[in-house]
Amino acid sequence: MLISQYFRRLIFAGCVGLSVLSTPLKSAELITLTNSEWPPFTSKHLPHQGFYSEIVRQAFALEGYQVEYQFLPWARAYMYVKQGEVDGSLTWAKTEQKEQEVLFSDPVFWHTKVFFHLSSEPFEWQNISDLHRYRIGATELYTYGNAFDSAAKDGEINVEYVSSDLLNFKKMLLDRVQLFPSDIMVGKTLIQQHFTAEQAALFTYHPKPVQQTYTHVIFSKKNSERNQLLLAAFNRGLAKLKSSGRYQQIVDNAVLDTPE
Repeated sequence: MLISQYFRRLIFAGCVGLSVLSTPLKSAELITLTNSEWPPFTSKHLPHQGFYSEIVRQAFALEGYQVEYQFLPWARAYMYVKQGEVDGSLTWAKTEQKEQEVLFSDPVFWHTKVFFHLSSEPFEWQNISDLHRYRIGATELYTYGNAFDSAAKDGEINVEYVSSDLLNFKKMLLDRVQLFPSDIMVGKTLIQQHFTAEQAALFTYHPKPVQQTYTHVIFSKKNSERNQLLLAAFNRGLAKLKSSGRYQQIVDNAVLDTPE
């Protein structure tokens, strides 16, 4: 009697164990973020889609989310967030207008933008007013700081906007623009990746920053309840990633691979 009860319990326990093993583990919730070409921070051609993309991916993973990136031109990437067609996007600096349109995460990375130009055209500047005699390239939906943005909007400086940073560097070689403000790391990376050694040697930059700012992950204000939850989850995950030391490790590894 005792033996038969013992075997019945073994069989029951085995059935329960098989049931647990056959039940699929709960998968991470999938979220969709738009992205664009801004190497070494973001690029579909880089490992992990760039180190900024990896920071965002790992921060979300710590909160149980899986990230899917859609690589698009900047203007469309932002429009999709604004219209609620995706959950969010990276990498965006705050402006007053954007803060009215989308939700911003805690700061992810600190950037310095400077004016790139050709070595054959020496360039000096101290104030935005010094720029009025130059043809300047810029990228759609970027901010270059309040002073620059306002001067461009009011026509005080001659700025032509195009869809990508790379196109601005190509225009510089063709003498269609004389200056282009870019993140230092991005400018150096694009020049190294897309131009010959002889062409790359023609570029230089002025050390004075035109803008220093943080960038963030942005979230749509559509479906507000869900995206408020995603915003809070990302901020928690980012804080965990930084406190663990993993954030700095990702950045350090990336900086070592960035062109001098």
